[in-house]
Amino acid sequence: MRRLLNVRCALSLATACVAGYALYASWSWPFRTALFPRVIALPILVLAVIELALNIWSIEGEREGHAVDFQLTDTVEPALARKRTIAIMIWTVGFLSLILLVGFPLAVPIFVFAYLKIAGQEPWTLTIVLTAISWLSMEGLFIRLLHLPFPEGWLLGFWS
Repeated sequence: MRRLLNVRCALSLATACVAGYALYASWSWPFRTALFPRVIALPILVLAVIELALNIWSIEGEREGHAVDFQLTDTVEPALARKRTIAIMIWTVGFLSLILLVGFPLAVPIFVFAYLKIAGQEPWTLTIVLTAISWLSMEGLFIRLLHLPFPEGWLLGFWS
């Protein structure tokens, strides 16, 4: 006999509860303040309820095995795969450190430039163009258009 409450049902129910609470909590807020949570929570609530209903009333039995047949590649040597994994972890930690040191708006173009030149070994033209696009996106979209306040980095905080 099929269990009524499996993991998929529990996840759908939990998602519906979180989205429902977000809608409930934003009910008394001013319209502009509540717009973002409502625009996000309403479709999530509807989709979670549909998913819950499909999980409860589906005639599909329990599947054997994994939902996705995940298999690591066989074409890359384990030593090379380990080296690549360590390299991308170092780049990620470096990016996070750069955000702490100089702040997010400066960290993005600096990281794009460094990654394209060092790891990607891209030509100067492409590197400079993509770095400029990343800086214009941060400055133009997030800072000038959306007025998002980003905290200063630790290094820049010392001089101000």
